[in-house]
Amino acid sequence: MAGGLSTFNDLVGAVGLRCPSASLFLRRQWIDYAFRQLWDYKLWSWQRKRGQFLLMQAVVAGTVTVTRGNFTVVGTGTAWTTDLASAQFRVGTQTPIYTIASVADTTHFDLTTVWGGATATNVIYSIYNAYVTVPSDFQNFITVWDPQYNWQLETNVTQEELNAWDSQRANSGTAYVIASLDFDDVFNTPPLARYEIWPHQRALYCYPFMYVSRPPDLSDPGASLPRAIRGDVLLESALAQAARWPGAAADARNPYFNLALAQQHDSRYNRHGQRDGTNG
Repeated sequence: MAGGLSTFNDLVGAVGLRCPSASLFLRRQWIDYAFRQLWDYKLWSWQRKRGQFLLMQAVVAGTVTVTRGNFTVVGTGTAWTTDLASAQFRVGTQTPIYTIASVADTTHFDLTTVWGGATATNVIYSIYNAYVTVPSDFQNFITVWDPQYNWQLETNVTQEELNAWDSQRANSGTAYVIASLDFDDVFNTPPLARYEIWPHQRALYCYPFMYVSRPPDLSDPGASLPRAIRGDVLLESALAQAARWPGAAADARNPYFNLALAQQHDSRYNRHGQRDGTNG
């Protein structure tokens, strides 16, 4: 078994040679668990990923008509395009911020929730990116920064704190906070986390970020073992689990069941995997 060149199926097969009484499902589960356990041990270099939030220039041309209790916004003198879907829509600062669900044509779009303010005709508005959505493998931020102003954004601010500081979200311009908002299940399946950038940036802008990626299951289609991880390290962890499994039933005992042997596998896993068997 050639270190980081080992495949998931190689490891599953190797466990089966030692513990043939375990089902294929159980052996796959042990390898997945071994990988997640090693993944969570520390922040490995291959967990650190980069991305960027690309914010649009605010759209303000024309006027809009909004109707209380209605999803549809009607424009006059507007030139809306379909790429505005998922952007935020505002009329003044005394109503909630809404998200555009879909754009029917240059003068009509629908919101994800009904307009809750008073009915208004031919009023000014703005469409921009108040919220951003993280990548599908996102676990948590390492840093988000603004290269133009040479600082990083605060990532530990809550919505409660933002509401205490600026419940109307009247502040716009240079942002210094990115606050957890919700999980978007309208445009992403499964849902992805959304964050609010505050003060709201209405200019064409880019915020680079680094994040910790969440662990995949090695059994997932297309998943592969990082080259920095030795396959025999994961095998030791999986075999430790196999040695703790008594068997499927009292009359179907696992011949590999041996708690002392499990401790030996754990010791080799800890010695080679978490100390010097992999490269961070």
